[in-house]
Amino acid sequence: MGVYIFVLAAAIAVFGILIFYKRNVELIKEDPSKTEEAHKNFFIGAAISESIPLILVIMGIVNLEQVPVEEIYFPAIIVVFLIVFSVFFIFLQRAVGTDEESKPRVTTFSLIAVAVTNAIPFIALLFLFMSTQA
Repeated sequence: MGVYIFVLAAAIAVFGILIFYKRNVELIKEDPSKTEEAHKNFFIGAAISESIPLILVIMGIVNLEQVPVEEIYFPAIIVVFLIVFSVFFIFLQRAVGTDEESKPRVTTFSLIAVAVTNAIPFIALLFLFMSTQA
């Protein structure tokens, strides 16, 4: 059960940040002059969305126990799926309904969102592999 706390943290972070990304990328697509406002809203939303996952990661680190490598296969697959899903979702949103005027701003915003969205899942993968028995 201890390894699934990292999976839960990754899932909450990814879905929470993607909600804020979707809302703010639409704002940029509608009016590219509101890019700064969208960035500000996104980073505030990302910080709020990562508060609970960070607490879960800390709880997972404190309660980290050694498990056989076979027990982290499924949790690791779920976390990798979350990473792939977030990248696919972000680039799909970037491509759909973007006009030529807002395309550079949406692309920049999307690349920032990929980095922010995948921070907690990569941390989760790291601690999943650290919990394996040697």
